[in-house]
This record gives sequence, C-alpha cells and structure tokens, in this order.
Amino acid sequence: MRGKIVLAISVALLVIAMGLGMGFYVFKNILDTDFIYRGVKIDGYDLGNKTVEQALEYLRDKKEAKLEGKHMDLLYDDWIYELELRDLDFTYDYAKALGEAFGVGREGSYIHRIRTIRRARKGVNISLKSYYNVDKINEIVSHIAKEINRNPLDAHIYISDGEIVISDEELGIRVLEDELTLKISDNIYLLEDISIPVENLKTRLTKAYLSRINGVIGEYSTSFKGSSNSRIENISLSAQAISNYLVLPGEEFSYNNTTGPRSIESGYKEANVIIGGELTPGLGGGVCQTSTTMYNALLLSDLTILERHPHSIPASYVPYGQDAAVAYGYLDLKFRNDFDFPILTYAELVGDKLNIYVYGDKDARDYGVKITAQIVEVIRPDTEILFDMSLEPNERVDIQKGRIGYRVVTYKSILKDGEEMSKELITKDHYRKRNHIYKIGPE
Repeated sequence: MRGKIVLAISVALLVIAMGLGMGFYVFKNILDTDFIYRGVKIDGYDLGNKTVEQALEYLRDKKEAKLEGKHMDLLYDDWIYELELRDLDFTYDYAKALGEAFGVGREGSYIHRIRTIRRARKGVNISLKSYYNVDKINEIVSHIAKEINRNPLDAHIYISDGEIVISDEELGIRVLEDELTLKISDNIYLLEDISIPVENLKTRLTKAYLSRINGVIGEYSTSFKGSSNSRIENISLSAQAISNYLVLPGEEFSYNNTTGPRSIESGYKEANVIIGGELTPGLGGGVCQTSTTMYNALLLSDLTILERHPHSIPASYVPYGQDAAVAYGYLDLKFRNDFDFPILTYAELVGDKLNIYVYGDKDARDYGVKITAQIVEVIRPDTEILFDMSLEPNERVDIQKGRIGYRVVTYKSILKDGEEMSKELITKDHYRKRNHIYKIGPE
C-alpha cells in the first residue's frame, strides 16, 4: 500500500515537473522573445521572426524603393510641371505599424497570448499608413502660380504722326490655387495627369472700347513767338505731360497733378511769370500758356470744366476772358469727362505754335461749339501824384506805370447746322486796373 502511494506521488511530481518545464519552455521560447511572431505582415510583407529594427530596415528598403520616380504631371498649355511624391515629403508611419505588428500576441493572459500567436500563423496583415506635408503642396502651388500668373494688359492708345494708334489688349491668367491644391491632394494615390485650373482675367480697356476714339472733337492753338528759350522749354515740358493722356468717362483731370511741381528737379527752367500783376522771373514760366491753350481746346470739346482761374492781367496770346492761370498747389485747371466715351488729349509744338487736340468719338458729335468773349467794361487807371521835395523843381519820376482794367464775360454757344441752338454764360472775369503813380519836385 505504501509503495502505491509513493508511486502516485512520484508520478504527480513528474507531471508537475514536466508541466513546469513545458511552461518554462513556452515562456522562454515563445512568450519571452524580441521577434515579431510568424504570420504577421505589414502591407503584405512578412515580418515574422524579425526584430523591430530588422523589420524596419526590411520594410523601408521595400517601400522606399517603390517611391522612386513616382510623380504626377501638372499641365497647362505647353507647360509641364513634374511633381514627385518626394517633393511632398511623402513617407510612411513605420513606427505605428511596427508597434502594432510587434504587439500581436503580447496582450492578455498566457493562454490568450498563445491562442493569438497560433491564429497569427494563418496570417495577420497590418496596414501601413502614409502621410505627406500639406505645406509643401501649398508652397509648390504658390510657385506654379507665380510662373503662370499674368496680369491683364490693357489696350493702349496714342497719337503718332497725326494718326490714332491702338494696340490690342492681352487677357491675364490666374491659377486657381485652392482648386489646384485640392486636385493634388486627391491625386496622391492615383498619380494621374492634372490640368492646372486657371481663369482668364479680363482687361479694363479693350481695343474695341478705345476705338470709340476716332477723331478730333476740339482743338486750339496759341503762338509763343518771341518767347525765351527757357519759356519755350517749359511750354514743351508741360505739353509733353498732358500729351496722349487718356480720360475715361466720369474721370477727372487735374493739370497740376499731371504736369507736376514746377521745380528744377522736374526739369523746369526760370522764365517770366505773372505775380501780383507783374512779370517776374520764376520757375515754370510758360506753363500757363499750355494750360490756357488746353482750356480753350476743352471748351471747344464741350467738356465739363471744374476749375479755372483768370490771370491778374490779360494774357497776350488769347482773347480776354479765355485764359487759364495755374500755380502748383494754388490755382489749377480741372475738368471731368461727362461723355459716354473716353477722350485723349494730345499736344505738340510746331514751329512757334502750341497745338492741343482733344480726341473722342466725333461721330457722336452732331453739333459744334463756339466761344465768344465780350469786354463789358473798360476801367481807366487813375493818376496818383506824389510831391517829393528832394527832387529838382518840376522834376518827374515814374513810380508805377498805369494799366487799364477790364470786365469780361465769356459765352459758349452750341451750333447745329449753322444755327445757334443755345448760348451759355460760362465766366465773368475782372482784370483789375493799376493806377499810374509818379513823383514830382517842387514848383
């Protein structure tokens, strides 16, 4: 009996020992290992019996090699931009996928782990996620836009040898950056060709629109014969500034803003200017002849005058009441284009004459304009006598020469088929008299 008990105990101990040995073997060789279990794959690549480091190197070699040369073509006309995935910092989340692969069979109780490991041998595939740098797409799209974008180019009009020349307009191009960015993002895994989305930008001024300017609607000439070279240079400089100047419907024109400050830096010379009723040397002498000539051309074109000033003394090169004095920052000549078509001002010096033209739609003008100035009052100067005891008896010394004053009204008449349809008073000017003053000695 005792022998049977001893045998039973021995068998039990043997079974326990074998169980412990088997458990130790399973733990040491299966559960306690640094290798990914058999059957575990990432994107179809078998990583069983590999350490995480070995699996990473193996997986990178396979996946990165397949990225070489992968690209999409971005197309616009004859322009091709080859965008490689590498340019977008395209890569894979190896760490996350390998973490999942290594974690297979390593969670739960020993029995649960063993079951999971056995099931894994039949195949467990883990998806390898990819990602790219969105900021890189934005940078590339911005670069493409800078290369393709083109501002629209307006048609241009100018006068050459008396002929109207109008250039063609050019449409602008703008890349639709947001749309292109979305197309690239959606094409990362397709890698198909992409037509770069663009929109045409219309010009503000077309040749057809500027073609409404088809002839002269008003012109005027004045003579600068006898002027100094400096004065002629100032007339020429100011005439160039207003020449080939386009004014669209509703736009206003300022003579001072267009011709600029009368300064040495601007190229103006010293010549006689009228200050306080006297001819005095000053920068820009002569620009008032340009403004006056332009003023009369504007009147004959029937444009809306917004600002105009007479001189303190009548100008010699136009009828009284038809001059236009300017002084930078003080007196200006302004007008507005109230027509439904654009106009172009043009000035030229021919011989000793300044000619200014206003071009517009002559077909829209079925009438003419006549300007008439009328002197309504002649104001004779008085004579002032000052006695000076320091002078010789009856000796006379002139202090100030007298000048006749005038009151002038100017009318604008609209003529049609030779008949006056309307007559409008446009200005009332007063050129002030100046008394004659002289000294005389005692009798």
